[in-house]
Amino acid sequence: MAETIEPACGELQSEPDNIEVIRDQVAALLAVDFRRQAELAAESGATDSGDYNVAVYVESDDPLQYVDEDTPGANPFPCVNVILDSSDPDKGTASVNKQAFTAKIYVDCYAEGNAAEDGEFSFKAAQRAWKTARLVRRILRAEANTYLRLRGIVGRVAWSFQAGEPSNTRSAIKVKMVRVTLTVDYVENVAITEGELDWDIVGIVADENGRVHFGGDTEKEENEENGDS
Repeated sequence: MAETIEPACGELQSEPDNIEVIRDQVAALLAVDFRRQAELAAESGATDSGDYNVAVYVESDDPLQYVDEDTPGANPFPCVNVILDSSDPDKGTASVNKQAFTAKIYVDCYAEGNAAEDGEFSFKAAQRAWKTARLVRRILRAEANTYLRLRGIVGRVAWSFQAGEPSNTRSAIKVKMVRVTLTVDYVENVAITEGELDWDIVGIVADENGRVHFGGDTEKEENEENGDS
């Protein structure tokens, strides 16, 4: 007589894995601090204050699809795109219930230069991309964000930077990219009890394009699009 096989998971598996929480934590930390950096830059009256108004995306296929060459100020730059690239188990892990992993998370930093500016606009784009990468590093390495605020889950976080040039053939705009790679040691199958930035509490939402907004900002943008003041 054949043995009856019962389902191994008797409950709905709706909770994210820790690595998904870590990816979203990176996006949340950046969104919160970028917002403050934009406020500080505006208050200072700096001529480059727009460089600090950085949009955050999560798992966006290609932020370049939102480029509008014909509408000044309509482009999403500067922006960052947080991507979970891979997660591999530590070969030395002995416990089945508490597994150690190493993950790679990319924070791709995009910035533009355009033909309307003085100087070589490819150079301008590269400068801004590296400036955005600098902000990413300083935010995520700030003392308050040690272990990405997930102590006990996140261990060592290693960093690397690599410049790139996304495919872009437009004549009036040049986009440069710097990829910040986070190599994160972490554990799965361990409950996160504190330190996570709850998106609902912080007021962060992601739209259908993967762009991270604060709830009030989304409503304001919708009103502006509809012509409401």
